[in-house]
Amino acid sequence: MRAVILSVLLVLAAPVLQVTVVNGWSLPGGVPDIVLICVIALAPTLWSFTGSYTGSRTGAGAGALLGFAAGLAADVAPPADHTIGRLALVLCLAGWVSTRIPADDGAGRRVAGAAVVALCASFAGGVLAALLDGTPWAAALAPGAIAWTTGGAALVTAGLALLPRRRSFGRVPASRPWYARGGRRA
Repeated sequence: MRAVILSVLLVLAAPVLQVTVVNGWSLPGGVPDIVLICVIALAPTLWSFTGSYTGSRTGAGAGALLGFAAGLAADVAPPADHTIGRLALVLCLAGWVSTRIPADDGAGRRVAGAAVVALCASFAGGVLAALLDGTPWAAALAPGAIAWTTGGAALVTAGLALLPRRRSFGRVPASRPWYARGGRRA
């Protein structure tokens, strides 16, 4: 339960960190989207705390809710000069998709999945910014910002994937269907 609360607090603090610190960096090509990186890295942790042992898919909904909350916080963070709800939509989908990556896959697969989700979400956010807000295509789809975000998501996910996981006594992770575990459905 503490990990869920910590994930929510980190994701809600990420827009403040983005506006106050990260946007001031002078990186070549743009700055990474810290909010997207946090959602992609932390959404799979919600799966292990909300739905992994019951066999339900509530973890994916929790990841989507985490992404929606982070996106809504990023939408209203100053300077809110874009359509409200655009980032909430993109981060909600990113949280839902990144929660679908099984936690018992290898670290390489989880990192590759996080990189693909970050790339697709950055691209979708840029396209929506260009279409809804009239942002120039070159600024909305800045290759440097997309590369920094994709690399950051892969790096943070790799760091979290290599951390030792807490084991539960007598419980089998339910990322596989109940019939593939060799047991009866409870």
